Amino acid sequence: MTDISVNYMGLKLKSPFIAASCGLTANYEKAAQMENAGVGAIVIKSLFEEQINSEVNFVSEVSETYPEMSDYLHTYIRRYSIDKYIKALQEVRYAVNIPIIASINCYNMGEWVSYAKEMEGAGADGLEVNLYDIPTNIHKSSADIEMEYYEVIGKIVKSINIPVAVKISSHYSNIPAFVDNLRSRGAKAVTMFNRFFTPDIDLETMSIVPDSPISDHRDFLQTLRWTALVSSLVKNIDISATTGIHSPASALKEILAGAKTVQLCSVFYKEGIESAAGFNEYLAKFMERGDYENLDQIRGKLNYSHVADPAIFERVQFIKSFGGYKLQ
Repeated sequence: MTDISVNYMGLKLKSPFIAASCGLTANYEKAAQMENAGVGAIVIKSLFEEQINSEVNFVSEVSETYPEMSDYLHTYIRRYSIDKYIKALQEVRYAVNIPIIASINCYNMGEWVSYAKEMEGAGADGLEVNLYDIPTNIHKSSADIEMEYYEVIGKIVKSINIPVAVKISSHYSNIPAFVDNLRSRGAKAVTMFNRFFTPDIDLETMSIVPDSPISDHRDFLQTLRWTALVSSLVKNIDISATTGIHSPASALKEILAGAKTVQLCSVFYKEGIESAAGFNEYLAKFMERGDYENLDQIRGKLNYSHVADPAIFERVQFIKSFGGYKLQ
């Protein structure tokens, strides 16, 4: 009998397909639909410290004529935002029986730890720490920035008892080494990769506008390369692949490359939450055709260590004849 269940950072999941952090996962009714459609876990929409600070700054500017109220408003808004997040997390917790994973994105060391503790107390089964901001300080080295991240993860891991995953970007000079350092600080999993707000320019209005928040179906190939490399080079840490995974076939490829789980987001907006059922069905049928009994038998089957030409994952330039595809 085909078994598509998986143990992800110590959590037992009935399916390797996870609902990624997004607006849908903050709604308990949508979360219940996701469980019914067969997702293995749900990552609650991230709590962004940047958003809280923006709200605080806006109110502070409005209330400049009453400076004595500034500290009170600052504390009240932060507390309101956190309580709102905790309430949503608890509503999802009560609505589903599958694991739920909280998510935070902060800048200040103290906030990371305090938020993590509150999320654990609210019933989260795990925590995904969303690591990324745009470095703009030309006097700070990349090594300094990465060291700060390691310290953050180490402090969070020591402060809570639930497993911690780290969601990273592809913008590191040595991704396997970065992941290995996160592992050494206690991270149980790494989610690759973040999809960021991307600015564009409107030539008619001469203004900065946001690009589409929906990923492109080819974006999964960037994740595929690094999943294949990291799963081979870094041991004892789970990989959750995400971004650009719009079809069951692309999700299966990530598992073959070494992903323990695959996170879905844009496909829910494009095709509906019920599309998750098709991912499970596709995976189960693939395994049945190959007489595979469980995911351990196919995970990483085509990663960096197991393909005939591992250098194909290392190439960064096209060559004149690449894999039979002729460039004119």
